[in-house]
Amino acid sequence: MRKLFLIAGLCLSVFGAIVATSTVSLAGELKTITLSVDKMTCNMCPITVKKALRKVEGVSEVSAKYEGDGIGWAKVTYDPAKVSVKDLTFATEQAGYPSRIKK
Repeated sequence: MRKLFLIAGLCLSVFGAIVATSTVSLAGELKTITLSVDKMTCNMCPITVKKALRKVEGVSEVSAKYEGDGIGWAKVTYDPAKVSVKDLTFATEQAGYPSRIKK
């Protein structure tokens, strides 16, 4: 009986590891884009842009910088299965900073 429980526990452990690995690979690949962000006027503006983008479900990483003359950028890593570029630009616009994909 003791061997049966030991074997069952071992099988469950192996099965759990296989399921965990499968879940990670099904999550999808992340994408990174850079947005050109307008209406930035100071070094505090990127903080507001980052906060707005981090609130969007599916965003995993954000960096932003003010370059001067009302222009800045935001680099966003996101899961395209959960969020679209349109959602990202909408988030910055709602925060007062219109954006578009930087070319």
